[in-house]
Amino acid sequence: MYLFLKEIYERFREEGFEDPLEETLLLADIISGGRLRAASPGFLEKAGLDLGKLLAMRKEGTPLEYILGQSPFMGELFLCAPGALIPREETELLTKKCIGFIEKMQEEKADITVAEIGTGSGNIAVALALNTKNTLILASDITEEAIAVASKNVERFGVGEKVKLFTGDLFSAFEGEGLEGKADLVVCNPPYIPTGSLEKLGSKVIDHEPVEALDAGAYGIDIFTRLIAGAPAFLRPGGMLAFEIGAGQDKIIARLFRKNGLYEDIASYDDGKDIRVFSAVKSGPRI
Repeated sequence: MYLFLKEIYERFREEGFEDPLEETLLLADIISGGRLRAASPGFLEKAGLDLGKLLAMRKEGTPLEYILGQSPFMGELFLCAPGALIPREETELLTKKCIGFIEKMQEEKADITVAEIGTGSGNIAVALALNTKNTLILASDITEEAIAVASKNVERFGVGEKVKLFTGDLFSAFEGEGLEGKADLVVCNPPYIPTGSLEKLGSKVIDHEPVEALDAGAYGIDIFTRLIAGAPAFLRPGGMLAFEIGAGQDKIIARLFRKNGLYEDIASYDDGKDIRVFSAVKSGPRI
């Protein structure tokens, strides 16, 4: 919705409307069934927010999501805090695809085991738990700070029986858990920004969000390479690897899969403009 409204605002502005913001807000109010108009003048105070402090923090570059402590994702409000990447709308494409993959797998196999690498705020893991049945998600992150945020979201949405959290670097987090060769799906929203491009993201991102969730090395493919190489050891034959990529990285990702040689049914998915998600199946007899 956010990106949609931003696009609508730009169109109103480009067409020369006298007050494009007013036009956009009115449209949003109508679409929301009047909820914007119904908001009381003191809604910030009721939410425990001080507008002056909020503005000061925003001037310093602190993201609104960190100030408010929450961010929308897949129709839900997730808790977020410094130390974990802010859930973003573009990652909903990966999550929706994974929900579809799980549902398809369950036509042949009722119970599904998912391994998520780099869970951050836990938004993907929790969304999968909320939107699928008979699914166990083992989610990991390299930092304790991120796992602390993810743990709060697991508790917030009551999915503790379906989501288990681990700390560690990529697949090392699952050592000793008996996951090798058993995962039906490995999912990841990895870092994919080249080191030299981080400064282009602006201070809102690089000064506040965890750099380890963004920096993917000199060419932006460090984690992709490790992910593609490491996933076959944990996937069952016929299991699937799925992950988000940056715009314009599709050709190099396709080459990495072909070079690896352990995958088949390599597929990519776009957001209406750019390819942003890849999936591939581990070669071998399907279950």
